[in-house]
Amino acid sequence: MDPVLNSEVKYLKGIGPKKAELLAAELNIVTVRDLLYFFPFKYIDRSKFYRINEIDVTQTFIQVRGRIIKFRVEGMKYKQRLTALFADETGTMELVWFKGINWVKETYSAGIEYIAFGRPTIFNNRITIAHPELEPLDSA
Repeated sequence: MDPVLNSEVKYLKGIGPKKAELLAAELNIVTVRDLLYFFPFKYIDRSKFYRINEIDVTQTFIQVRGRIIKFRVEGMKYKQRLTALFADETGTMELVWFKGINWVKETYSAGIEYIAFGRPTIFNNRITIAHPELEPLDSA
């Protein structure tokens, strides 16, 4: 047996004892061998951008480039949700947040181009993404 492969991951540069504890607890990675033979269970390709008219709701995750046209708060009190009309040159869709409404309104602005990433669904005959990851296009 190779002693390097059987050494604990906490001795690898950049890991240390705290991160080694987390790796052991979350992923059952204790040795260098465990780390080398750990294969992620899924891979999400974030290199492809879709246009809104190309979106198929059977896809697991998509990435779309477009602008937020406007925000709208719907519902009352504890059942409030924030929707944003998101558009590119081919159509529109909705982005929806059920939590963190104030933070979203303060963080994102209408008229700015974003990259939206998430799982598409159909709601009220409209393509929607609930709680998307948004990134300004200029920082991408």
